[in-house]
Amino acid sequence: MKKVKAFTLMELLIGMIISTIVISFCYMSYTLIYKQFMNYKTIKMELVQALELNSVLNNDIGNSELVVFDNNELTLLNKQNEILKYNFNETEILRKSVDIIDTFKLKPINIVPHYLANENNLSNVLLSFSFDAIVLGEQEHFQFSKLYDAEMVVNDAIQNLQND
Repeated sequence: MKKVKAFTLMELLIGMIISTIVISFCYMSYTLIYKQFMNYKTIKMELVQALELNSVLNNDIGNSELVVFDNNELTLLNKQNEILKYNFNETEILRKSVDIIDTFKLKPINIVPHYLANENNLSNVLLSFSFDAIVLGEQEHFQFSKLYDAEMVVNDAIQNLQND
């Protein structure tokens, strides 16, 4: 009589138990890594939004001829007489150009405009502009300023005198 070589029932059970333990460790590791990746992605997106807004707004203010702030709306006029508007809502900041609207998911608080003619705020022409926003759970300060040429300053002063 020939003896057939095969696994016993006990060997099969031990193999299944060991493979179940290995598979459960792999699944737990995958779950942990996935959660860390999603947390990293959220943090990265929030930082990118803040840095992108800072860069774009600095660039837009620097390239503009005139910056006006009124009713939580920043209006920029460039050399080609194109109008660009930033609307500061409670939940986001909208950047509106002729045919494009960009959304920055930052909540602006403590918006402080500084006008060119400070006496009685006769002018809406903006000299500097600052606001705070919550980035990664901490309040971050954003500061922007515009340097005008002498002609612009004199014309604004003359216009304010005429309005008196």
